[in-house]
Amino acid sequence: MEEEARDRSLVELGEDWILSKILKSLKPISEGRLQVGDDAVEIPSSGLLVVSGDMFFASTDAPPGMKPRQMGSKAIVSVVSDFAAKAAQPLYFIVELGLPGKMRGDEFLELWSGILEAGRDYGGEVVAGDTNQALEISIGVVGIGVSEKPIPRGGARPGDILAVTGMFGKTYTGLHAAFHSNLEERWRPLLDAIYNPRPRIREGLAIGRARLATASIDSSDGLEACLFELSRWSGVGFEVTDPPIDPLAREYVSAYNLDVVEAVFRGGEEYELVLTIPRESFDEAASILKGLGSRLIPIGEAKPDRSIVAWIDGKTYHLSGRGWRHFSHP
Repeated sequence: MEEEARDRSLVELGEDWILSKILKSLKPISEGRLQVGDDAVEIPSSGLLVVSGDMFFASTDAPPGMKPRQMGSKAIVSVVSDFAAKAAQPLYFIVELGLPGKMRGDEFLELWSGILEAGRDYGGEVVAGDTNQALEISIGVVGIGVSEKPIPRGGARPGDILAVTGMFGKTYTGLHAAFHSNLEERWRPLLDAIYNPRPRIREGLAIGRARLATASIDSSDGLEACLFELSRWSGVGFEVTDPPIDPLAREYVSAYNLDVVEAVFRGGEEYELVLTIPRESFDEAASILKGLGSRLIPIGEAKPDRSIVAWIDGKTYHLSGRGWRHFSHP
């Protein structure tokens, strides 16, 4: 029966089958009266609770060729990345699923495995949610976590070093490669950036524990949009003197005559952290991330003037906050 179910549609299998698979996969979370599977779930807490959420829609968030397991993982990653930026440890996830009736049982099991595995990879458990029939795969995720001292967007000061946890341009060029079927092995790291993104949760937690960052944001909407938000919330500007251009992404941009500014500043979904660090604390922060096998890359500094300026290949660019925005694309 189980093998037959894998090839049958969800309409044929029914909601009871879906719920049975979900409930069997969830772990109890406390000794409280409300447990997994009840109308609501009882969550124990100690410390400051931090809550964040995000949504995934296959039609707008899944590049060509993305598998159900990768979709499920990405839905969790987008929320975990927000926790990373706030120096918060995710503990629990509430997942709302919209599933097409024609979806096969094995595709659902892949999707659900991606959700569960990603949640557990980053220290959390799925504890509640809902399912509904929909025209496309849609995943709403709410994360609940804890933090000793969350890092805000507002807090950057003039003179702070502007830094990131990785290079940019991979997702912009990876999406171009996916949509244009540029699947050569040399571009595999770019494609991997969009199919298997990884949030910087270890880095965010480490910086948070050390209390070294004055402001932090994740780069899911693009580097330019991040700088605009940090500027808006902190009342400072930024000068980017060393743009974090990924070498392979630059090679791809050159090969396909793309715009390097678009690739580095407006790609989005890199899931890197964009932070401001007091100058006197930067070496300590960089050393902490080096101990994790990661990097803290200085790219510029915060300025009293609220303009955002970047230098690329000898040219000056004034940035205005462009990046991914919903409802701005048909």
